[in-house]
Amino acid sequence: MPAYWKELRAFREVLRMLIRRDLIIRFRQTYFGFAWLLFKPLMLMAVMTFAFGFLAGFGQNHTAPYPLVIFCGVIPWYFFSNAIPDSMNSLLGHLHVIQKTYFPRAIITIAVVVVDAIEFLVAWLLFGLGCIWYGYLPGWQVIFFPLFCLQLLILCALLGLWLAVLNVQFRDIGNLVPFLMTIGFFVSPIGYTSARIPDTWQTLYIANPLVGIVEGLRWSLLRGMDGFPHLAVLVSLAVTFAIGVASIRHFLATENRLGDLA
Repeated sequence: MPAYWKELRAFREVLRMLIRRDLIIRFRQTYFGFAWLLFKPLMLMAVMTFAFGFLAGFGQNHTAPYPLVIFCGVIPWYFFSNAIPDSMNSLLGHLHVIQKTYFPRAIITIAVVVVDAIEFLVAWLLFGLGCIWYGYLPGWQVIFFPLFCLQLLILCALLGLWLAVLNVQFRDIGNLVPFLMTIGFFVSPIGYTSARIPDTWQTLYIANPLVGIVEGLRWSLLRGMDGFPHLAVLVSLAVTFAIGVASIRHFLATENRLGDLA
């Protein structure tokens, strides 16, 4: 792994080129341009506030304004739901390049995740505007906000890298992942908090690594709302680490054969 990391650094100009190309392609010939980065998560927040807050009644008994509670779930989910499918298809979409020239294949997947991460960071401007609107200021816990964002970025990169290789090997992955993403939306604390989950289901529920990340983000941005989710955060870190080990081992074992596997 240290040798491969050194090789990634040697090809960092390729990474910059891919990131720049993907950004240009994503917003080329769009009338509103970068405004789409804010519009899509804003609309998702509005719909979820109406569905979960008004219709389901989940918006009661919160110390923070409910739209801000929703933002802390919608923004990371929006990033995750974009980064996983995009990275999963990254290697498959560049097979014509992989079969013709050599460079570290992980660069392709990393570039895709970085582009989605840029959208993720810009989307937090909506949370800042929401704080101004409601006159709400985060507490000292906000210093831990970058750590939870970093864990989410690492989780998406490692899981996306694993799925990218599996998608080249088994095309069924391309059909399975969108189905699992739909399920993941409902079993992650996006439109509700983990306090809504019965105690008998908590152990199984926190096995989802997004639970610890989302609740950690809420804790860091909403003045420690509901207390620090110790167990959920620890389980999330453990699952992220396990995914990382499995992803790296599988990728390094198959990278040189990706062109043949296609």
